[in-house]
Amino acid sequence: MTALRRLAQSRFFRGVVAIAGGTAVAQAVGVLLSPIITRLYMPEAMGLWGLFVSFLGVAAVVATLRYEVAIVAASSEEDALALTRSSLVLGLVTGVLGAFVFELLRRGNLLGYGALPTWSSWLVFPALVALSWGMALRYYGVRQGAFGLVGRFTIMQGVARPLAQLLLAFLGGAGLLLGEALGRFLGLTALLKILPKAAGPWFRPEVLARYRIYPAVQLPSGFLNKLALLAPVPVFTALYGPAVGGSLALAQRVVGLPVSLIGTAVADVFYGQAAELAREKPRALRGFMIATALRLFLVALPFGLALWLLAPRLSTWIFGSAWEEAGRMMAIMAPWMVAQLAVSPVSRAVFLSRWSWVKFAYDVFSLLIFAFLITFRLDSREALIFLSWSSATLYGVYFLVLLLVVGPAMLLIDFDFRAGKGDHRG
Repeated sequence: MTALRRLAQSRFFRGVVAIAGGTAVAQAVGVLLSPIITRLYMPEAMGLWGLFVSFLGVAAVVATLRYEVAIVAASSEEDALALTRSSLVLGLVTGVLGAFVFELLRRGNLLGYGALPTWSSWLVFPALVALSWGMALRYYGVRQGAFGLVGRFTIMQGVARPLAQLLLAFLGGAGLLLGEALGRFLGLTALLKILPKAAGPWFRPEVLARYRIYPAVQLPSGFLNKLALLAPVPVFTALYGPAVGGSLALAQRVVGLPVSLIGTAVADVFYGQAAELAREKPRALRGFMIATALRLFLVALPFGLALWLLAPRLSTWIFGSAWEEAGRMMAIMAPWMVAQLAVSPVSRAVFLSRWSWVKFAYDVFSLLIFAFLITFRLDSREALIFLSWSSATLYGVYFLVLLLVVGPAMLLIDFDFRAGKGDHRG
């Protein structure tokens, strides 16, 4: 009981609860509306929505050149604010470039994007700007310890997106895309208020230059990581058709609920605490990481068993008769979800290590799984089984590697970004 009281009173636990509480409300609304949405939209429409969201997720990594990750680890509050403001400016520029790339994919009919309507390219700019701004402001909020505000932002976005898709269903499949873009803008005004009204330019290239290690090292890795996470829907759509891609999009949406609800909240707070430990008690970081991952695994295991046992039996009852295949996919993806929820939140510790390049190696191996699927053309069920277990195994190996690279001698402790030197205190 003493341990439980100590845990409940800790800043880490309160931060997780604040963010997870907001995420829980947002996800609860999404879950409640999903059975209605799946009866208003067919798998083909959901497949096109999955393509749109997959592109946004991958493009978002490039949108701020990974400078948002540097916000939490910045050596001063002045640098953190400059990085945040500069990331917002970068989001506008890359939003235009993202819309252009999306149109090229659509015109070339690559990975099934040719099935999307012409006007969808115009939606990419506002959706990508909102997504990149939300990421930068969220990290600044985490640095400031404003976990309650981050939670409220999550609620507003999480509720607005499915609600907009529901209200716009009279437009057909277009309602899914429009609802996704509109919903991402809500909540940004609240997060913008966290920025102090300091004088000076909003774009600071000299500050970005000092933190160039993040785009140089983390951008290629982050891009490949997002590509691997969001590749299933485009790859399965290209190989097996929009209906299979749509079923997988719904399956990913449901399977991702525990990761979004718990994993994102823990990841935000863990990264803030880990950065503090790296600066003040570097020897304690590895133990903190192991303890957090173990607790996450114990939370993830019941979710995984529930998916495996119940999803095939309940999917048609909850989502409608057209979604039977989605239920089977959810069960197959259970091991993947358990491993992702246990490892992914604590993997942000790699950003504090001088060996952060190991993440790039992990991301390359993640993409090689899809190269195998494209080359050998298994049937859709066998392909998903291979993808799920291969990804789960890779997460386990990556966690062991992470334990090696967060040792005290390998951390970016008191790193002087102006001189490019660091103190290797242990």
